Amino acid sequence: MILKNTVMFVLDKNGVILVNVFHLYGGFLMLNSKFGFFVKISVKKTVFNALVLKKSKLKGVIIQTRFYQKKNDGSFLNYRKNSLILLKRRLISQGIEIFGPCNFLLKRKRFLFSFSGLI
Repeated sequence: MILKNTVMFVLDKNGVILVNVFHLYGGFLMLNSKFGFFVKISVKKTVFNALVLKKSKLKGVIIQTRFYQKKNDGSFLNYRKNSLILLKRRLISQGIEIFGPCNFLLKRKRFLFSFSGLI
């Protein structure tokens, strides 16, 4: 579960390392976000010569959370860190490739990413 002011890692190749979540899309009473939700973020840490500057505000979708996810077969998934992917438009990623494993439900939700590993 992702709350406001949560520091998250970025999983795609665009030069951004850490971001801060400051808005959760979904209405006034939205208190937390889960896997596959859209969030508004600000960039906190980047690599040298990155195209995205610090303090810029972007949109992202949550990919991995430390809180467990229940799958349809009854098993659970959880990851070691909270992470997301930055978006250009609604379903198109800013980076070229995603690091690490992702949930298969992203493929089902028709996100247009190039995946390295699916769980």
